[in-house]
Amino acid sequence: MGFDWPASSYLLVAIIALLGCILWLHGKSLLANTQKSVAWKLISLRLVSVLLFLLLIARPFVDQNRLDKSKFKLSALVDLSGSMDIRDDVKSDKRIDLVSSHLVDANHDSWIGEQRNKYGEVEVFGFSENRKRFVSGDLEIPSFGGKTALGDAMSDCLIDEIDDDHFTLGSVVVFSDGRNNQGKSILEVGKEFRDRGIPINTVGVGETRPTGDLSVQFTERNPKAVAKEELLLQAKVTNQFEAKVNAKMKLFLNDQVLQEMEVNLNALASKTISFNPLIPKIAGNRRYRVEVTSPAADVLPSNNMDSLLVEVKPPVQFSILYVSNQPRVLYPFIKRALSDKELFSFSSIIRLGQKVFHAFGDDLKPDYPTEPEFWMKYDAIILDTDSLDELNASVRASLKDFVQKRGGGLAIFGALEEARENLGGLVPVREVERVVLKQNLSLRTNEDPLFGPEDQVDEMNHFLPNRLPGFLVARKNPASRGVVMVKSTGQAVLAIQAYGAGKVAYWGSPHDWRRALIDEDGNREFERFWQALCQWLGAGGEERMKVSDADSRIDRGAEANLSVDALGSDFEPAMDALVEAEVKAPDGSLQEVQLYPRGSVAGQYAGNFRPGEAGVYEINYKLRFPNGEELEKSSYLRVARTGMEAKDTSFAERDLRMLAKLTGGNYIHISELNADWEPKFADNLPTLNHRKNLSDAWPIFIALFLAAGMEWITRRQIGLR
Repeated sequence: MGFDWPASSYLLVAIIALLGCILWLHGKSLLANTQKSVAWKLISLRLVSVLLFLLLIARPFVDQNRLDKSKFKLSALVDLSGSMDIRDDVKSDKRIDLVSSHLVDANHDSWIGEQRNKYGEVEVFGFSENRKRFVSGDLEIPSFGGKTALGDAMSDCLIDEIDDDHFTLGSVVVFSDGRNNQGKSILEVGKEFRDRGIPINTVGVGETRPTGDLSVQFTERNPKAVAKEELLLQAKVTNQFEAKVNAKMKLFLNDQVLQEMEVNLNALASKTISFNPLIPKIAGNRRYRVEVTSPAADVLPSNNMDSLLVEVKPPVQFSILYVSNQPRVLYPFIKRALSDKELFSFSSIIRLGQKVFHAFGDDLKPDYPTEPEFWMKYDAIILDTDSLDELNASVRASLKDFVQKRGGGLAIFGALEEARENLGGLVPVREVERVVLKQNLSLRTNEDPLFGPEDQVDEMNHFLPNRLPGFLVARKNPASRGVVMVKSTGQAVLAIQAYGAGKVAYWGSPHDWRRALIDEDGNREFERFWQALCQWLGAGGEERMKVSDADSRIDRGAEANLSVDALGSDFEPAMDALVEAEVKAPDGSLQEVQLYPRGSVAGQYAGNFRPGEAGVYEINYKLRFPNGEELEKSSYLRVARTGMEAKDTSFAERDLRMLAKLTGGNYIHISELNADWEPKFADNLPTLNHRKNLSDAWPIFIALFLAAGMEWITRRQIGLR
């Protein structure tokens, strides 16, 4: 502080002394001639006026030194390594997400915005294995990061300081969890900063928690499974935490929870859990998965789930139901062909009169079914089309669910009108031609898909019997295929197709029983044909949508390949389907992936995406055919962390505090950071001198006017001049 007095300081002292004497004499006179209270009031006001007058003529000033923001810069280093892409708590944000809000200029309350307002130049660098400058004010967060080279990033800042002739590095602020697993030691580089007098301020990102791993996996990768028989599954849970863990385990079939239980594990222990016996109802592939709730500090969330693809084989005994509205000659022959074999459990419902029914089989009532769920306990249905009109609407409609959703098989025979009217596209043929032949019409049989080489289908003597009505397929669905056809014309007598998860067959020879009466060979062929047809129908739908098995893990950041093998309703590779995959990430976000035909493999569709977060991804495949039919299937993909960033993701708060203390900087946790937080700057930064004259302040003039005015008013009130 100084005085901007234009003359000699001795003159200023003399003036002050003179004014002091005058004020003393004036005060002595007032005390002698007026009341003391009034005198002291006037003396005080006169003293204030004199002091303000001296302040105006002496012109005191204050010199202020401010940092020259045009000649120094502030640098921020943001850790974008793999360890910053994790969550310290299942419900918390990722570490990098905690940082990003403070480094976005558009956010008016952001720390970076406030620093740029105060100091101008603020450089932001992101670093992992290498350092990268962010040109814009917004922080660009990569989808995944590599190792952490904090020491190298700090060293690069020193190199920039040496090479820069325009700006001096005033301070460095590091946003990091403190991990440093590549390159130079942060403390060694910190000593160089200390020698140059540049402080490093550290912002800790993370939580200090006991870390470990809780994992689960199925113990048997290829369990034997048969439809309608018990399936036993076991899972092994391993606790790598150094403390006891209480977790919840769930067993799923797709999205359905089959079983849920509590599991208590001691530290560094494992336990094998046996689930309750499961009974798959139908054959086919079933994907089971087991999940265990993960503690907050689980370093490998990808192994908290395991999935298992189980191939459920056809049952040892197929349940077959025959339904007709009248006794037909075909019935006893089918009954004999299927009832005499242990492979089949045969039942039947036949109307004999207006209120009279024949019911064959356990627990069957002598009447048509009335509940839609009636069909679901059978593997295949042999249905006389004339009986459809006599079933109620809900039971007829449930036949579609029986085939499409349950995966059951349906064989229909007879006239087509009722079938097309009641079942629509479920029926594989659109038009049939009713024929009555004068002589037997020879038929040929294709081996695929009902028969095998051992059946010797080339030697079968199928025929349409003469003088009895039969049906030839005049027009079939585009997705259906013929298995038994007329040798001369190629018209189908047996047409089959897939429908959803099940199979459907139309048989146009209801008087095929004639073949069984010709000779012993004909009888064996008849039985072999119906046994093969019913076994094929009852085995459940062929996998028309086979997805890539994602049981194996992939590394985070690596490309995940998705593929689907699709079959049309005719069991041929589908070339015109639309296939999409909806990928659900561990954080709940969704991503659509389009799968395109792979030219090298007919019916195969492929696509890919790059998972950016470790954990379990749910993939829901959707397949649409041009005719409107849709198929869906789900799978799971486990994405694991790899390398040094996966081995140690703990919060190194101690290292960050040591670095700040070594260089003379400040440490703060990210949870305490706000726009007002000031980093520590170097002491030798260029400054600008700013002089402020206190006498130029307008309140001084107002105070002088008020003091003089109050004195004048007071003197007049008591009669003094």
